[in-house]
Amino acid sequence: MRKHLFFYLYSIVAKKMYFCVKFASMRFILAFMLFFSVTCFAQVRKSGQKIKSGNTLNTTRVGMANSVDRFSSVNLSDNDSLKLKKIITKAGDTVAPISQYKIFNEVKGASTFDTILNLKKQYAFNYLRDDTFGKLQFNNDGQAFQSLDPNVLNVNNTINFGFNARRFSYLNKEDISYYSVPTPASELFYRSVTGKGQNLDALITMNTSEQFNVFLGYRGLRSQGKYVNQLTSNGNFRIGSSFFTKNKRYQFKNHITFQDISNEENGGLVFTNNFDSSNEPFNNRENLRVQTADAKTLFKGLRGYFDHSFQFNKSESNKALLRHQFTYEYFSNVYQQANSKPFLDRDAYFGETFALGIYDKVRHTRFENTFDLAFDSKAIGLFAVSAGIYNFSHRYESIVFDENSNKIPNQLKDDIITLGGSYMLNKEHVVADAYFKQSVVGRSLTDLKINAAFNLNESYGIEATYQLESKIPDYTYQFFQSGYIGLNWLNDFSNEKYSTLNAKVISPFINLEGTYQLITDKLYFSNNSTAVDANGRFTQLLVTPKQYGKVINYFMVKAQKEFTFGKWGLDNTIMFQQVVQDENILNVPQIVTRNTVYFQDYAFNKALFFQTGFIFNYFTKYYANEYHPVLGDFVVQDQVKVGNFPMFDFFLNVKIKTAQIYINVDHFNSMLTGYNYYNTPTYPYRDLTFRLGMKWNFFN
Repeated sequence: MRKHLFFYLYSIVAKKMYFCVKFASMRFILAFMLFFSVTCFAQVRKSGQKIKSGNTLNTTRVGMANSVDRFSSVNLSDNDSLKLKKIITKAGDTVAPISQYKIFNEVKGASTFDTILNLKKQYAFNYLRDDTFGKLQFNNDGQAFQSLDPNVLNVNNTINFGFNARRFSYLNKEDISYYSVPTPASELFYRSVTGKGQNLDALITMNTSEQFNVFLGYRGLRSQGKYVNQLTSNGNFRIGSSFFTKNKRYQFKNHITFQDISNEENGGLVFTNNFDSSNEPFNNRENLRVQTADAKTLFKGLRGYFDHSFQFNKSESNKALLRHQFTYEYFSNVYQQANSKPFLDRDAYFGETFALGIYDKVRHTRFENTFDLAFDSKAIGLFAVSAGIYNFSHRYESIVFDENSNKIPNQLKDDIITLGGSYMLNKEHVVADAYFKQSVVGRSLTDLKINAAFNLNESYGIEATYQLESKIPDYTYQFFQSGYIGLNWLNDFSNEKYSTLNAKVISPFINLEGTYQLITDKLYFSNNSTAVDANGRFTQLLVTPKQYGKVINYFMVKAQKEFTFGKWGLDNTIMFQQVVQDENILNVPQIVTRNTVYFQDYAFNKALFFQTGFIFNYFTKYYANEYHPVLGDFVVQDQVKVGNFPMFDFFLNVKIKTAQIYINVDHFNSMLTGYNYYNTPTYPYRDLTFRLGMKWNFFN
């Protein structure tokens, strides 16, 4: 109990703060954070003094070379000191360079607070705040994304909980960043949504001393949407800290997250021909008939994470270290529906039920402890041996019998012990990384990854990665209970096997990336019903999990190149995909492309910088997966193809000092090119949408 006392006390404080944030108005939060940032952490220098700008990442390295020593708990590259040369203003105040406001992330490596306005910021102007190439957003903000790239969602867990369609906006432990700032720093992000509501992401971080940093962040969204029963209301709260001793021998980082993803679920359109028509009253989206008008889901997660390391000896060139990582995570998912058969003239869309009302709730708890013993030499790199102890509990509150009278228990438990090792070499022009993990107690799993990156010079780089995985099936494939009779099962599937080779080439002429993947024993959901309506859509989704025993060959190549002509620019990204399989199990569009033409310049004596342009997105027709709200996942289908529709967006972005303002018009050609745009066979893509947003950084 003593080892969990820290997390218990920390979680109480964080939880109280979370609920204060969650139940307050987002407008109040935005106003409060803005006032707090301006009054306490505003720029004190005069207009003639400018903070030195720097790139987000070290551009002289590619791929793995951007990462720093992953064994170090706080990932402080070379244990950088905060005692830096400062800029002195005419008023006598001091301001540190922007390059010293640092961000550390396990996956992305080291970067700085980035106040530069460029095209990448436009691509990341969305709810996820990340480039969504390879993902197609559903109609309403906060809903799922359709994966045009099958590897776009990769959750790094020993066993995944499932409900993957709800995990795009969930912050995993690898998504949490840590900070080191010479003065308090804050960031505000605001974005308008679809219909009534708003999207806010606020962060504040400060160092109380050179060694200790704390941060607090909240991302909230509420979006009404355009269709019946489509409201989303999501919250992601995070609080954490990092610390290292003066002699740098002991370091730790930790965080607590509270996350809830709430969606009203309408199940898609009943009659898609009404959407395809431009006649009244169907161009009013709220008049379109949907499958469910009262269903809703709530996906919640609580995580406590603590990572610390200790160096036994005092040597700087040859270090002996011990690292321990502890993770506690609790998930729950609720699907609730008052009337499972709303239409008397149609069969229940998700099948027969035990009762008219549905209330499905599953709870999932995991404890993870990993230990590493390492030797770090500046000459030969870092060697580590590791052990992991994992405890999982996946449970319902009832025992049910399926339609074949088979008993479905209320709980699954797994206890797994793994052994493994890793090696890392980080030199000026070469970064190599090898990692291996194998279970020795409990369920069988294997994870092997080898990565190498070479910097030929500042302009050319090569990276290659090979990964071999034997993945334990998601819990939703193994075990599921529901008020829908057909959605109850207990399966003993084999592990999914993935063998993946990926390569990247960075050059001034073109950036190339290629992937070849062999997949065996792939798990998927598919529909057992074959009845379709006049539009070719399934009249019911009677879904069960299945395993495809044959080999699937997946090939992808992606090319990116940006051309500049004075103040004009043209950025092109194109991805080609090919799948070789005997059945339509892994379905992807063959071509996905994004092309952007833009103009940028200064105005008002260079007090304002702006970018404006057009973005064209397109993907070829393919058998897009259908979304299933009860499962919180996607269903493979080969009845209806979607795609082959152009999507044009307009943007005008402005930067004034550290403030960035975004004005976007998404899919402005929707009324000109016909109403044939869909994410899935029954969920339309978004109509013309006007967006207004802001990103503002404050530094003391």
